[in-house]
Amino acid sequence: MALETYRAKRDFRKTPEPEARPEKGHRQPIFVIQEHHASRLHYDFRLEADGVLKSWAVPRQPSLDPADKRLAVHVEDHPLSYATFAGSIPEGQYGAGRVSIWDHGTYTNLLEEKAEPQTVAEGIEAGRLEFVLHGEKLRGRFALIRMKGGKRGKDNWLLIKMRDEFARREDSDGEGPPPKPKTGRGVRKASAGSRRGRGSEPPSDGAALTHPEKVVYPDDGYTKADVFQYYRRIAPRLLPYLRDRPITLERLPDGLGDGKPHFWQKHTPGYYPDWIPRVELPSERGKPVAYTLVNDRATLLYLVNQGALTFHVWFSRVNDLDRPDFVLFDLDPGQAALADAVTVARELHATLQREGYRAFVKTSGKTGLHVLVPWEAEGGYDESRAWAHEIAGQVVEALPGQATTETSKAKRGRRVYLDILQNARGHHVVPPYVLRAVPGAPVSTPLDWRELTPNLDPVRFNLRTIFRRLTPRRRDPLATLARSWKKERRPSRSYRP
Repeated sequence: MALETYRAKRDFRKTPEPEARPEKGHRQPIFVIQEHHASRLHYDFRLEADGVLKSWAVPRQPSLDPADKRLAVHVEDHPLSYATFAGSIPEGQYGAGRVSIWDHGTYTNLLEEKAEPQTVAEGIEAGRLEFVLHGEKLRGRFALIRMKGGKRGKDNWLLIKMRDEFARREDSDGEGPPPKPKTGRGVRKASAGSRRGRGSEPPSDGAALTHPEKVVYPDDGYTKADVFQYYRRIAPRLLPYLRDRPITLERLPDGLGDGKPHFWQKHTPGYYPDWIPRVELPSERGKPVAYTLVNDRATLLYLVNQGALTFHVWFSRVNDLDRPDFVLFDLDPGQAALADAVTVARELHATLQREGYRAFVKTSGKTGLHVLVPWEAEGGYDESRAWAHEIAGQVVEALPGQATTETSKAKRGRRVYLDILQNARGHHVVPPYVLRAVPGAPVSTPLDWRELTPNLDPVRFNLRTIFRRLTPRRRDPLATLARSWKKERRPSRSYRP
């Protein structure tokens, strides 16, 4: 069905283009950009998804300069075999002209790493894609954003280079080779380990703030200075949940808003100061990634000044990356009401208590709830996820009309999704006390179980109000969880799926 338009436009007895046949996808999805000398020169930008190449026609050569926003017209899907096509399409045939491969490689869908993961198809439906290109000419983070008010039914998008270590200013023709990736100096060539570079020390009073007047939350009027001061003040409570954990940064250097840069950063750019600690880990493709470790306030504030708004942490620490400290039950209401999520969370708590486990709860900072359980049993991520699946199954059995572990959004209906799939090595979670990148500047906030009532309103925990809640007399409901990480791990029980 996806290739019907492609077939209808072509006579394969006359054109050398590949016919549309079922094809096996690649383990790592590919992209290709084809230079197409048709009636007008343009560049066909294609991303592999769902067994086809999702395609856009880009009138001007793609650029590594974030200032160059290229029009991209969404066109019909192409077969995967089109990724290697180069040649001449005869006169009289659709797209007549010469085709050559301008760039190719693999890509990573950044939407899959978000707090609410999306496939490429879901991103196209929503009107926004974010991805990392691993090509010969194009590298780093890019976005495709659907434009509003397209003419004559055309689906017009913008192809935008996002700011990262590969971004560069280019001349008017976009010529020149891509920059070599920058890497942190002195990063230890070990599978895990942190360092503090020589010749530089963190500032005694924290990092400097630049452009304090920049508006980060336009709907609320909160500025970069407001965000910076929030993190300066919350640092003593936040740092225990960040320390020694590989960090993925959610960066919005120009604040919230349609078309503004919004990307996810794992690798620490080489221009970051030497005093910022890193841990170098191999990616799935084998290329080392230098994750930042946010172990002190100076590092935290430096990253905030660089546009980091939300911090996402691993479930494990650098001393034992294969073994999580806790298990996450992520309760996503979806189409259900928050009161339903509260009901499911309370049933989950009761189930865990019957099994003899301690549990802690917090708001996600968006629409859901997070229930955290210390992982004290034997085994690593596979065992913790299998255990979480078993517990979630008990909750669904008790509340079949309100809870589900169904991964398909279309099949969940108005049931609360009990997500346990994030319990995996390399995945991440929002820790307590971080700001979320949505209007209102909400904060992921620890709760006492007695606060979990149908009247709960997570929106009232935000940048402006949170400190009225966090008085010196009020304990952190998750403090026991954080303190348990300081102790030597002594399994209290065994679990075997």
